[in-house]
Amino acid sequence: MRVAVVGGGVIGLCVAHYLERRGAEVVLLERDRIGGGCSEGNGGWVCPSISRPLPAPGMTLTSLRWMLRSGSPLYIKPSAMPRLMGWLWAFRGHCNAESYRAGVAALAGLNAATDRLYRGLVDEGMAFERAESGTILAYDDERELAQTRALLARLGEARVGPVDILGREALAEAEPDLRGGLIGLRVRGDTHVRPESLCAELAASLEARGVEIRTGERVLGFTGKGDRVRAAIAWAARGGDAADGWPVRIDADAFVLAAGAETPVLAESLRAKLPVQAGKGYSITVRNARVGLSQPLHVTPARIGFTPFRGAVRTIGTMEFSGFNLRLDRRRIAILERAARRYLPGALEGAERVDWVGMRPVTPDGLPAIGRLPGLPNVYVATGHQMLGVTLAPSTGHALAQLMLDGGSDIDLAPFDPARFA
Repeated sequence: MRVAVVGGGVIGLCVAHYLERRGAEVVLLERDRIGGGCSEGNGGWVCPSISRPLPAPGMTLTSLRWMLRSGSPLYIKPSAMPRLMGWLWAFRGHCNAESYRAGVAALAGLNAATDRLYRGLVDEGMAFERAESGTILAYDDERELAQTRALLARLGEARVGPVDILGREALAEAEPDLRGGLIGLRVRGDTHVRPESLCAELAASLEARGVEIRTGERVLGFTGKGDRVRAAIAWAARGGDAADGWPVRIDADAFVLAAGAETPVLAESLRAKLPVQAGKGYSITVRNARVGLSQPLHVTPARIGFTPFRGAVRTIGTMEFSGFNLRLDRRRIAILERAARRYLPGALEGAERVDWVGMRPVTPDGLPAIGRLPGLPNVYVATGHQMLGVTLAPSTGHALAQLMLDGGSDIDLAPFDPARFA
C-alpha cells in the first residue's frame, strides 16, 4: 500500500514511521519544514500522569467570562467568539464528571504503550534527547494536590509509575531554585524529550529507510472517483516563495491527514467536518539558563511549566483561542515572564532567548481524532491531540498503522473515532 501522510510534525512523523515499519510505501508531505509547527517549541513532556481532557467539570460558559481577559491562562479573543460559539457550546457539553472520567480512561488506554514505544525508538538507534527524570507537579492548595493524587492512584502505578508526596521542605530540597513555598507530587514514571531532536531523528530514520519526504508542498485538495481519493493536489514552493511555485499531484492508495490545527481545512476540501480549533500555546527557551532544574516542573497555581534540556530551559504555558493564526501576542509572553519571575526567575536569565508560539489542535471533547474519515474508506485522520502531542504521538502512529494495514488495533480507538463528530 502506498500511503501519503500530510503533515510533518511529531504526529505525522510517527504515523509515517509505523506505517513504513509495517510494510507500507510512504510519502510524507509538509508545507513548510519538518517539525517546524506546533511540534517545535513545546515542552516535550511524555506525561501519561497528566494526560487529561481539556474540558473539566465545573468549567461552564458562565465561568468562561474571565477567559475573555488577555491576562488569563486560558484566553478567548473576543473578536473570535462568533466563530467559536458552536465549538464552545460543544465544549461546555463535555464539562461534566462523566465525560471527564471517560476521557481520562480513554487517554490512559492510548498511553498504555507509550513507554514501550519510546524505548523502541531508542532501541532502533534514534539518538534524540530524552531523560527519564520524572515530573514534579507543584501546588499551593492541599485539596488540589489530593485530587491529583487520587486520580493518579486510580490510574495505577503500572501506568504512571511511583508517586512521591513532597512537602515544602522536600520540594525545596528537590528543586532548590523553586520559590513560593509550594508542595508537590513527583511522578517518577514520566519522561521528557527535546521535541526538535525527536522530529529530526524520526525524519532522518525515515529518509534512511527510503521514505520520500517532500517539504515545501502545501496540499490544497484531492481528486478521486466515487468515495475513494486517488491523489492529493499540492502547490510546491520549495524555495519559500509561493508565487514561484507549481502544482503537483501525489498519487496514493490511502491518505492520512495529520496536519495539526490545519487538518479541518483539508477535511473540508473532502466535504467532511472536523471540529478542531487552534489553541495557541507559547514558550520561552533560554540557552544556558542560570537555574538548576533537574526535571520538568508544572506550577499549578500559575498554570505554567518548565522543562530542562541540555544547555537550555524552556518555559511553557497559556492557551489562546483567537482563530487560525501564528501572531505572537506579547501579552501572552508577559504571562510566562511574570510567573517565571515569581517561581523560577533563573529560567529567564541566560545567554540567548527564543520566544515561540504554536497552534495546538483542540477538539471540543478534548480527545484526539484518530481513524477513518466518515464516508471516505481510504482517508484517515490523526489530529486533535491538544497539549499531548509528544506524549501520544508513538501510540497514535502505532495504532493507526495497525488499523490501516491490519484492519484493527491492539489499542482501543473507539473513543477517538472521527465519526463521533459526524
